[in-house]
Amino acid sequence: MRKLFLIILTGIWFCSPSSAEDGFPLEYEFLVSIELSELDNLTLGDEPAEKRLEMEEYEFEFDLLYQIDDHWYAFFAGQIGDEAETIEPAGIKEEDLSGFERKQIGIGVEFGEEITSDLSIGRVEFLSIGEWWLWWDEDLDAIKLESSYGDFEALVGVAQEQARENTDQDFIDPEVDELRRVLASLSWEIADSQSLHFFYLDQQDDSSSFIDGETIDTDKQDEEDADLSWAGISYLGEFENDTMGELEIELHYSRVSGNETVYEFEEMPGGTSDVDGDPVKSRVRGSAQGFLINWSPAQADDWSLIVGRAQGEREYRQNGLQGDSEVFGELLQPELANLVVNTIGIEYEINEYAEIGLQAFEYEQESAIDELRDATIDFELNGTSKDIGEEIDLVLTVEAFDGMELRLIVAEFKAGKAYDIEPGRNYEGETSQFWKLELEYEF
Repeated sequence: MRKLFLIILTGIWFCSPSSAEDGFPLEYEFLVSIELSELDNLTLGDEPAEKRLEMEEYEFEFDLLYQIDDHWYAFFAGQIGDEAETIEPAGIKEEDLSGFERKQIGIGVEFGEEITSDLSIGRVEFLSIGEWWLWWDEDLDAIKLESSYGDFEALVGVAQEQARENTDQDFIDPEVDELRRVLASLSWEIADSQSLHFFYLDQQDDSSSFIDGETIDTDKQDEEDADLSWAGISYLGEFENDTMGELEIELHYSRVSGNETVYEFEEMPGGTSDVDGDPVKSRVRGSAQGFLINWSPAQADDWSLIVGRAQGEREYRQNGLQGDSEVFGELLQPELANLVVNTIGIEYEINEYAEIGLQAFEYEQESAIDELRDATIDFELNGTSKDIGEEIDLVLTVEAFDGMELRLIVAEFKAGKAYDIEPGRNYEGETSQFWKLELEYEF
């Protein structure tokens, strides 16, 4: 680790502004970030020994681009980080990583005149536009081709994890090991500030299967194997006039189909788990849709009103490529499966350096069942009520000076009727509190 720090510091010195002015074909960016957060009443009072989740994350990230000639280029982005998640007062380490994480590494070539294209090979970024609905926001080991012609932009990629992501890990994350993805999108600018986006994703999971009673390393659990395909469409539009002000609209629709195999594991002493029962195999076929409206009135353009709704059927699944998106709530962050999320909020631009936002979320299941997929608060529900609860988020963003940004997030979740489990275990009305401080400096 110490040697790696020295190499990067040497690179920063070598890539001085004078070198760039002399035509040195290397572009670079560096980012230092600190994140501190705490989630209190993690189990809504059900497990007093697991009351609080404390998280710390320190990162130094670099992004280098070397232009080999007029067409070919090489890129290398990574980060040195230290992150820890601890459940208190039990002192349970949920995550403790300290090492080098590869972000984007590879080589690319730009070609074409009428149809301009960019082919990249290595670990590359897949990023889709939109705020309320992220089709993908991840770095993947892949071959990616992007092309544009007139009002059209297309993307095609094939991805499969080739190596562990962090040097502090001993193996590839079992959730993505042997998982092959084919990604494609087509964007069409149908008018000024209006566009349609078509998406397709196919994933085939060739992970190892397990049998009842088999003992495995707990860290190597892969609870779900799924061969699924997603297809969807999004509309993004911006409208502005002197009377109405500025209006931004997002409309989204998606379908998923395929087959899914789910395993149950029982954790045992010594860091192992036993496979508990035979796997449950099912056919997946579901849809999801959503909209987001952001309106800044002409007479009060420092203010914005936000209204949104997202709904996923019981058999819908998100694709796992939406990154660290907190669009459905900074605290609960549920997956949009068998869930309806309504939101309303306001944002106020205090000045050119600071803004504050207040947003409320209401969560309700489409069908009452006893689980909520991939939510921060992992809790068995009663399966008779659809009422998951409510959340309110307050976000303050300050740009202290050029390149530095500070974000303070405060949130509270209030449990609904679905948390009235049984006599003596009624957690309806219980609250969880969350705060996070983010500091970033880019240079």
